[in-house]
Amino acid sequence: MAYFDYLGVGDRVRFMQVAPGYKAVFPDGLEIEAGVDMPAFIKAHQDLFPAEADAIERFFSLCRQVHKEAHELPPRLGLDKLDEAARQFPTLFRYLRSTVGDVLAEHFSDERLKGVASVCWPYMGSPPSRLSFVTFATTVSVLTEGAFHCEGGFGAIPDALAHSFVRSGGDLVLGRRVTRILIEQGKACGVELEGGAEARAPVVVSNADATATFEELVGTEHLPAPFLKRLRRMKPSLSAVVAFAATSLDLTERGAHEVFAPQHYDHEASYRDLLDGRPGAAWAAIPSLIDASLAPAGEHTLAVTAMTPYDIGRPWEGEVARYAQTMLDHFEPVFPGLRDSITFLETASPETLHRHCLNRGAACYGWENVPAQTGGRRSPHVTPIGGLFLTGHWTQPGSGSVRVLVSGLHTAQIVLVMTGSAPADFEHADMPPFD
Repeated sequence: MAYFDYLGVGDRVRFMQVAPGYKAVFPDGLEIEAGVDMPAFIKAHQDLFPAEADAIERFFSLCRQVHKEAHELPPRLGLDKLDEAARQFPTLFRYLRSTVGDVLAEHFSDERLKGVASVCWPYMGSPPSRLSFVTFATTVSVLTEGAFHCEGGFGAIPDALAHSFVRSGGDLVLGRRVTRILIEQGKACGVELEGGAEARAPVVVSNADATATFEELVGTEHLPAPFLKRLRRMKPSLSAVVAFAATSLDLTERGAHEVFAPQHYDHEASYRDLLDGRPGAAWAAIPSLIDASLAPAGEHTLAVTAMTPYDIGRPWEGEVARYAQTMLDHFEPVFPGLRDSITFLETASPETLHRHCLNRGAACYGWENVPAQTGGRRSPHVTPIGGLFLTGHWTQPGSGSVRVLVSGLHTAQIVLVMTGSAPADFEHADMPPFD
């Protein structure tokens, strides 16, 4: 909230705390409501798997420690300071290259427990065998400490930022694509818009798809070969199908803000399902449980998401309705009567997501959240092109709404310092700290 106050738009964004934890319901009826804080979260797992109670304590305490160290790590770390950082944050550095599957195997023997402990993996877009443990640890910690929802929806955030930008003298152009980033003498000097109009500036910041930014908007002729080689090795995340529904069911008793309905304890089986063109590992968000203004009286809003490849070998036009119905079927045992209670249903396919964001493969999370693409291994804010900077979920620190906001703050800080526009004590002046 401090950043919105700093920009003078704190009155335009109201945050509502989400009850910590989540719920998961497995096909055999096992159900876990994962607590209102980390101790309760741990106990919920121990009650189901008492034989591994000590291992559960160690595993989730490790998640909390990794999150703490990741939070304290400076956002910009030079090579000359890596050794000192490794000494200062030993747990984080030990697990930087680990997947969730690696750490589950290190702690647990019960396969069902492994499935329950990692059930929220779809929220980060990759199964345990691929998912960065650091990304998982920080997400679980946030879920159990309490996240926040914006009253009226997250659109309030860009609206507030746009208001601050225009009020400060900026010109906001919407509904027109950027067709080229202008490069002169090796430096970015503005952008070309659809129709040929140019907007000139000494600095260009792109939050667009990283591959498109460099290969289409900049042009490979302006980029060093090693940079392009690394860019082309990076892998985008999965896309998704999202069913937006309204229901007349009373979800206050059966619901939590986030509900997972896995079809297997083995999440690799769910991953194989989605790669084969079947909805795998869907989860539901029920924002009206937090913000009643999002639904008419007596109804609730429900967004059910299933990860999927962009290309399933068949046109999405003929598949999206089937996906939506299968996803609702997955939640029928969780919310009995759901299918007959739907009063509104609209489904976004990967093609919908691509149309709105133009991400390569309609990627939901920018680069996939694997260890080789986590934190400092994502695309850097500073590019080989002078005056061109990256921000958003393709770059550091990672994907998710909070990380994207932090990315924007870090980018702004870097731009001000590198262009000589910041006071000498910028990091310690009026702006809140960037951690």
